[in-house]
Amino acid sequence: MSDRAASWRGRAYRLWMHEMKLLLPPTLYFFCAFNLIIFTTNLLTRSYFLALTNFLTATTFALLVGKAVLVADKFRAIHRFQHAPLIKPILYKTIFYGCVVMLFRLVEQLLHFAFSAEGFMVALRHAQEAFTWHRFAAIQIWLFTCFLIYVTAAEVSKALGPGKLRQLMFHRR
Repeated sequence: MSDRAASWRGRAYRLWMHEMKLLLPPTLYFFCAFNLIIFTTNLLTRSYFLALTNFLTATTFALLVGKAVLVADKFRAIHRFQHAPLIKPILYKTIFYGCVVMLFRLVEQLLHFAFSAEGFMVALRHAQEAFTWHRFAAIQIWLFTCFLIYVTAAEVSKALGPGKLRQLMFHRR
């Protein structure tokens, strides 16, 4: 029985480590990208460099986007243009990830309002009142741009082969 429990724990640990290795690259990338966007926005609009709430929001959003990338990668449809010229999977995955993250954002906002209000109908009304097209469009444009850079780097890395992009970027040629 103890061998079986140890085996189960070992498999669970290996699965968790595998998922963390998949989650780390997109989360780190989006953590840096979102905090850079927040930082430059603060520099342009305010007279201070760092706002803790904005940093925490960007960090939370990076975790959300990292998880959305993992979820989207499980769909068979994401691999539709796997053997096409590189531009097709890059644009397709960028749009696909953007749609998945948009759905995650909408569900997260509805849940946020639902837990702070008195149910989903009140939450939907609050969400409609708080919604602004300018903010939504700005966030979606930045998400599209960030995903375009991320997917391009990931697809080029995959096309070159394991470790080749890292070798090109950080080692002597």
